[in-house]
Amino acid sequence: MKRFIDEGRTLVCFDFDETYFPHACTVEQLERLWHLEDFLDAQSHRFSTMWVTGSSLETIREKMARADMRYFPHRIAASLGTELYQVTASGQLELDSGYSSRFPDDFSDRVTQVVDRLGRTLTIEPQTNLGTSGWMHNYYYFGESEDELEHIRSSARDFGIAVNVSRCNPLAGDPAGAYDIDFIPQGAGKIAAVDYVCDRYMFQTEHAFAFGDSGNDLGMLRYVGNGYVLGNGTEEAKRAHGRVTEGMYADGILEVLHRAVR
Repeated sequence: MKRFIDEGRTLVCFDFDETYFPHACTVEQLERLWHLEDFLDAQSHRFSTMWVTGSSLETIREKMARADMRYFPHRIAASLGTELYQVTASGQLELDSGYSSRFPDDFSDRVTQVVDRLGRTLTIEPQTNLGTSGWMHNYYYFGESEDELEHIRSSARDFGIAVNVSRCNPLAGDPAGAYDIDFIPQGAGKIAAVDYVCDRYMFQTEHAFAFGDSGNDLGMLRYVGNGYVLGNGTEEAKRAHGRVTEGMYADGILEVLHRAVR
């Protein structure tokens, strides 16, 4: 697998599942995805690309193979922005240990304590579809109680860890009527990964682009100067964010980036 040939000074961040990668993998969707790859390679002197995703590196590789993808981006923030990889010009992935060195060593123990507390009053179920990571523990919550959702958030705060709570997107393989409950270290996450990359590599955040499809992308979309929910995004995400593309998947991304290079 190769990386886009050059690297420009405008950062472009993509959620992976149901944003860059379409789970249905129809013939038309894959043709548009390959067209997007061609465009990003041709414009790599302008753009530095980054996937910012809840999926682990192992599941990313599986999905890339399923879609016959040809290119890595310049960076991958995997496992909900808890693991940051730099992709070399030859296509090798190098873990940025400086990013994760900021996380607490006892993170997994803290998650266990939070889950034990929550189990006394509500039910959350572990999920395995995102792959494994020592810095990301994922659960489903089936319910609609705002009090219980706030209890999840406050319990995580009590033990000094962060939690991402967002409604699931069934198109990405999640169950309908559920919430993603993602426990991650303080200082990790999609916003943190983008902030770290902008600071370390001196990208201008106000000029950066970001694309997503669901509620757990909204913070990243609002953090950069040009954040967009794609036309195939969840209704929750589209209602909550002012910028929504007309096109879906790769077409929505290309709709925005074509304007940027005119």
